[in-house]
Amino acid sequence: MTQQSTVEPKETQYYRIQKRAWYSWVLWIIWVALLVFLVQNAITSGGAELEPRAAMLFWVSAGVVALAGIVIAFVRRDR
Repeated sequence: MTQQSTVEPKETQYYRIQKRAWYSWVLWIIWVALLVFLVQNAITSGGAELEPRAAMLFWVSAGVVALAGIVIAFVRRDR
């Protein structure tokens, strides 16, 4: 006689996937593009052009934009 092993199913897990509105994706793309633009200009101003004031301004601006995006993502994550 063959003995069949029965495996009892474990507890089923469900994941809720939220759809984002189209404008949310557009705003995130604009945020990333702005961040890339600021970092690229900061690197260029500090290195090739030797403009320390402009580089500092771009680095601070990039930091503020990055921090703003992180804060907004943190605040809106549970919605």
